[in-house]
Amino acid sequence: MSTLEERLREEMARSVAAVRPAPDPYGRLLRRRRRRGWRWGGLGLGAAVVAALLGAQGLVAPAGPGPRPAPQRTGSTQQQRDVPLTEWTRSLLAAPTRGDAAAAGAIREALDKDRARRNVKPELDQIKVLYVVDVGGDRVFGAAYYGAGRGLFVHAAAPQGTSADELVHGPDGDPYGWAGGGGALDPFSFGGAMTRYTVALAPPGCLAQGSVASKVGPDSALQITWGAAAEFVVDPAPAWNRWWRVTCDGRVRQLGYEGTLDGPRKKTSPPPAERGTADPDMVKELLWSWPSIAGLDVVRKRVLWGGTPPGETRPTVVGLGELADGSVYVCEVTGKGDAQPVTQLPPAQDPALPKDFPTKAWITVAVAPSAGLVAVRLPDETRIGFSDRLLVIGPPEAVQLRVSGQTNELVALTGGVGVIVAPVPARIGLSAVDGSGRDLARLTVVEPGGSSSFLLGLGSMHDWT
Repeated sequence: MSTLEERLREEMARSVAAVRPAPDPYGRLLRRRRRRGWRWGGLGLGAAVVAALLGAQGLVAPAGPGPRPAPQRTGSTQQQRDVPLTEWTRSLLAAPTRGDAAAAGAIREALDKDRARRNVKPELDQIKVLYVVDVGGDRVFGAAYYGAGRGLFVHAAAPQGTSADELVHGPDGDPYGWAGGGGALDPFSFGGAMTRYTVALAPPGCLAQGSVASKVGPDSALQITWGAAAEFVVDPAPAWNRWWRVTCDGRVRQLGYEGTLDGPRKKTSPPPAERGTADPDMVKELLWSWPSIAGLDVVRKRVLWGGTPPGETRPTVVGLGELADGSVYVCEVTGKGDAQPVTQLPPAQDPALPKDFPTKAWITVAVAPSAGLVAVRLPDETRIGFSDRLLVIGPPEAVQLRVSGQTNELVALTGGVGVIVAPVPARIGLSAVDGSGRDLARLTVVEPGGSSSFLLGLGSMHDWT
């Protein structure tokens, strides 16, 4: 491994600790691949995922259902991610098997015979089948190898009617050939093909809910409408591209968006920016990499502004996605090159990126109740994550921004554009005024506190202490 790659891995490991991107983000940066799907979730949301989605914690998938992928042969080389048992995971192991308990015995025997192929550590000498259920034309199971105070989650899905041995072993004896895999035993996990249906398990006494709708609230954050709550969720609707929340005794323990922050993959001719000057290649990157997030049904996209924000050194392009109710989805790209989403704060002790770090463009997103005044957080220039600066774009005739809340100040605007310093979490009111002091537009920004990563005003949460 090169010195540069070692340094990249160290930097990225720290900076993405609060968000779950796609597998091997460091390698992605080094390879500079054109398309990248990034997952955003609440620190471990979805420990069990489909093998077709490439792993137990990092997910990469199209935005909707698709054909079953060809088997990926990994065998005993698959890394096993056993973790210490907690009060929550012990309660999962102590609970009865959910669903078809009569089928659990045959699956347990098949898992026991499959230890060597799955590279299960000898100390994980016990097996618990957590659930067996039929949904979406599949038979799905989730189970755990455990012992010596540690646990490993495994799951698989195959067409209904598949024998227990073949379900566990996979086609031709491949334990990961079906939609399945192994990973950390987390309190809340998914199983099966998440792009086609939902199978989710929470600890006894806890309730899991998936989003059924969302809209932009007055404080520039999404307001989620939650579906039915259950300890064990079996739903023909996909788990993928939805927000998920787990509540235990009235306290939210986990919150996150289970999906990829992947662009619409539509090549379009770059239109000119309505205001300012935008590099055509950056406009292409904006439109190509604009994250598609479920619940934000964009009616029309506009390239609002392009230029170098005041006090910044990198060019920026800002787009607006108009929603049917008049609210907007804001997407900005800063810098040139292949763009990656930013959803987290760099840790305070995080050192600056090495000078030989590959040139990257970064995407940040926001929402606002209207297009009249929008604010989106800029990426940090020296580390991977959000900066302490908000780019604000108001009406072209606005010359000043009145800031109230954490600080009370006046910020000059040029053509309605300015930058304010507002460390996370920002809780401020903004008012854009013209030369005569007339109030032209207002915006309230309330970012979540106590979270090291957030998306569209909602902070990720993973509090199983």
